[in-house]
Amino acid sequence: MMVKDWIRLIQARKWMKKTGAFLPAWHAYLGYSLDLFDLFHKPACPGCIARLYNLDETLLRRWIEVGLTLGHLEPKGNGKVKSKKAYRRYLSKNSPYSIGILLEEMLELHIPALLDYPSLINQNSKAPYLEKEYGGTVAQTSELLESYAFPKIAERIKKRKAGSLLDMGCGYGGYLKRIYNQYPRMRLIGIEINPNVYQEAYTRLKHTAVEVRHEDMMAVEENDRRMEMIMMNNVLYYFPRESRPSLFEKAADMMTAKGTLLVISPLSNAKHGKAFSAAFNSFLSVHHNLFPLPSIKELKEDSKTSGFKIKRMDPVVKEGGWYLIELQKQ
Repeated sequence: MMVKDWIRLIQARKWMKKTGAFLPAWHAYLGYSLDLFDLFHKPACPGCIARLYNLDETLLRRWIEVGLTLGHLEPKGNGKVKSKKAYRRYLSKNSPYSIGILLEEMLELHIPALLDYPSLINQNSKAPYLEKEYGGTVAQTSELLESYAFPKIAERIKKRKAGSLLDMGCGYGGYLKRIYNQYPRMRLIGIEINPNVYQEAYTRLKHTAVEVRHEDMMAVEENDRRMEMIMMNNVLYYFPRESRPSLFEKAADMMTAKGTLLVISPLSNAKHGKAFSAAFNSFLSVHHNLFPLPSIKELKEDSKTSGFKIKRMDPVVKEGGWYLIELQKQ
């Protein structure tokens, strides 16, 4: 074998090792999306499960083989297998601890978009982001951030002694519900443009004093009773850079003097999460109706233009480059 062949072989082996890291995510996603971890919550034979739930037995057995290799499943004798408790806990749709929706967003939304790069680059074109189709998935993944971000948000509410808060792009209303439970006397409003997401938020919050509206955040008016605090969570990438100062100005117009604007967003080229933010920017750039993440420099420029000053910037999820940015109206 020639030297160049050895070099190619070594490089191929390196890439095989790297792509092997994708296998656990694929296996976990499939188990989550088809409820396979739940189907094997007790020892069962693959053939029995395939017949009972009308599944392709060959493909099910391939999934089981991978799961046994990865340690997601365990053999139980007589050809039966069982899913491990930890994977049912975190990858079952019925578990309150499930993170499977994150895998669903990655495998059904992000990775397919990244795999479209060759054709889109060659065609010099972009695809539309289907907000109505994927809005619910994104709203659910945003909920995963809440347990990390809420203590920081609650700290800001307490420090500022805020009596009112408007959540612009409230998703399923998770933050509003948490705030209401802790501060039931606050005036709380959520606005959401996606009709399906709005309906879910309305359903979840209808037994509270939280007001939920189906509105465009750029069209909402609150001049009669200005808000002391406004939140924007994962909304900046829906606006091009040149429109973000207008978004901030809209918030300033609805806010009391010295009011507080809280922004949660991944940041580009920040101290933490550079790899994730770079990959996320690649996903955003595939679509003509999504826009690159803001950098810290851009946020400072846009906030100054709109009459705000950045008071504090804390990482929420370092691995993902998510930050909570606190801005004060000047």
